[in-house]
Amino acid sequence: RSVLAHDVHPLPAELATLAAADASVAHCPTSNSSLGSGFFPMRAHVAAGVRVALGSDVGGGTGFSLFKEGLQAYFVQQLLGAEGLPLTAAHLLWLATAAGAAALELPVGELSVGRPFDALWLAPAADSTLDVNLRHAKDADDALAKAFALAGPADVAATWVAGRQIVSR
Repeated sequence: RSVLAHDVHPLPAELATLAAADASVAHCPTSNSSLGSGFFPMRAHVAAGVRVALGSDVGGGTGFSLFKEGLQAYFVQQLLGAEGLPLTAAHLLWLATAAGAAALELPVGELSVGRPFDALWLAPAADSTLDVNLRHAKDADDALAKAFALAGPADVAATWVAGRQIVSR
C-alpha cells in the first residue's frame, strides 16, 4: 500500500520489488526538473508492472495543478525518446484521475454507473487563450490536449467529490 515519489533512477531489481509489493509511484515531473534529479522512466515502470500516477510535490515542484504536471510528464517522456512512453491526452487524464485513485486504493477516478461522481468543470475566461483553443478544438481528444497544455487553477469553475460540489467560483 505504498505510494513512492520520484523514482527517477530505479534498477530493474528495484522495479521488480515495487511490482511484487503492488506499490505505486507518484510522478511529479516539475519537482524532478526543479531539483535536477533526472527524468522519470515511465516506460520501464509500466513494463515492470509498477503502478504509476501523476502527483504534485510543492516541496520541489511548482504547484498543485495536475494540468501542469500532465503537460510536463508529456514533455519528459518526449525528451526520453525511445526510452520514454509516448503519452496521449487520454493517458494524461487517466494518470491524473483513475491511476491516482488506484494508487491510493480509492473507489473514485472514473465516470461510470454506480461510481461516485468526481469531476471538475473548466470554464476559462471569455476570449482567453484556453477559451479560444477549446472553441476551435477538432474533437474531444484535441480539447483534452488543449486543456492539459493551457488550463490552470483559475480555469476551474467547480469541483465535485462524491457527487457533492465542494468548490465553485
